[in-house]
Amino acid sequence: MSDQYDWDFAGADDAKAEIRAAVQYLLNGVSGTARGEMVRDIVEIVRQVADGPQPDPLDDGLPGG
Repeated sequence: MSDQYDWDFAGADDAKAEIRAAVQYLLNGVSGTARGEMVRDIVEIVRQVADGPQPDPLDDGLPGG
């Protein structure tokens, strides 16, 4: 899955329209329990974005990873 962080939106309304379209795409044809699970996944994505990037606990900052 590819994450895009450098979208060029015309403004907040444009960004919201893109989010709305993406959610509709993800929920298209999904019903019942699967729909609830998809909604929870979407909410978790939003939480992750709102929290910002988390530090990698395995990255000690030394070369060679």
